[in-house]
Amino acid sequence: MKKWRVLLLASFIIIAGGCIRKSILDDINILTVIGYDYIDKNSIKGTALIPVYETEKILNETFTTTSIASQDIFEELQHESSDPIAQGSLEMVLYGEELAKKGVIPIIDTLQRDSRIGTRLYLAVVNGTANELLKGKYGTRGNGIYLSNLIRQNIEQRDIPKTNLHKFLYAYYSDGRDPFLPYIQKEKDKVKIVGIALFDGDRMVHYIKESDMFYFKILVDRYTEGTYTIQMADNQYAAVKSIVTDRNFFFSGSKERPNITVDIEFRGILHEYSQRKYNKKIKQKIETTFEKEIVKETSKLIKHLQSHQIDPIGFGEEAKSRYRNFSYKAFYENYPTLDIKINAKVTIIDSGIVD
Repeated sequence: MKKWRVLLLASFIIIAGGCIRKSILDDINILTVIGYDYIDKNSIKGTALIPVYETEKILNETFTTTSIASQDIFEELQHESSDPIAQGSLEMVLYGEELAKKGVIPIIDTLQRDSRIGTRLYLAVVNGTANELLKGKYGTRGNGIYLSNLIRQNIEQRDIPKTNLHKFLYAYYSDGRDPFLPYIQKEKDKVKIVGIALFDGDRMVHYIKESDMFYFKILVDRYTEGTYTIQMADNQYAAVKSIVTDRNFFFSGSKERPNITVDIEFRGILHEYSQRKYNKKIKQKIETTFEKEIVKETSKLIKHLQSHQIDPIGFGEEAKSRYRNFSYKAFYENYPTLDIKINAKVTIIDSGIVD
C-alpha cells in the first residue's frame, strides 16, 4: 500500500512539473531597467534596457516605443523583440523630469499590480530624458547593474535616504509625509546623482541640491555608514568616517500649531585632520564646529521645505502619533510658519591619526 502511495505522489509531481511554464535564459530577453518620458497628453515613451551577454563583456540593447498607457508599453515592446521580454528581473525604473512633473502614479500603479515585480525596485527621476540616459554606455557590467549599484551604494554608504517602490507608495498614500526619489543625470560616460527629487503627491515640484543631501538624510533617515568633510576656520578641514546618526522628534503646544524640536545625534571616527597637531581641545573644536553647521544647514533646509509646502521629513506623521483627534488639514494650514528647532550633538568616538 505504501508503494502505491509513493508511486501516486511521484506521478503527481511529474505531471504538475510538466504544467509549469519554463523560460530558458537563451530564449528570452531579461528586462533590467525601463524608462518613461512624456511626449504629450495622449502618449508616453517607454525605453527598455536589455543586457546582451557575450563571452567577455555585456552589451546594452534598448527597445523604444510610445503608447497612451504604461501597461501598453510592455505589450508594444514585445512586438519589437524577437524573444519574449521577461519582467521578473526588473531592477530600476526611471522617469524623465517632464513626466515626473506631470505625475507618476499611473505608471507606478501598474508596477505595484504586477506580481512579477518586487516592491524593493529602485525608482529615480532623470534630469533630462530617461531615453537619452539609457542609451549611454556605463561601466563594463551593463547599464542595469551600473545604475542599480549606483543607487544601492549611495543609500548604504552615502547621502541618499532609503528609497524604493514600497517606500514611495507608503509616503504617497500617507497623509503626513511626501515622497522623494533620487535625482540623476547623464554626464558623458557616467551617471551622477545630482540631488533628491521632491514630490507633492505624485508630482515632482522641487529638488534638493547635491550639497544639501547630507543634511536631508540625517533628517529623514539614519546613517549607519558614511563620510563627511567639515570645513573649519583658516582653511582647515576634518574628515569624519564611519558615521552613525540618530534623530528624535519632540512636540509641545497645541496640535494645530505645535512647537517641534529635532534632536540629532552624530557619532564618527576622525579619519583625517589638515593640521599635524591634534589633541582634546582640537577634538572639541571639531565637534562644536560641526554641531553649529548641522543646526544652521538643517534649519535652512527645513524652512525651504516649509516654503514649498512639502513635508518629506514626515512632521505630520510624527505629530499624528502624539496628539489625539489630530487633524492633518489644520496642521498643514500652519505648517509653513511652524517653529521647528534643531539641536545637534556630535561625538568623535575615535581618531584614525596619531596624536
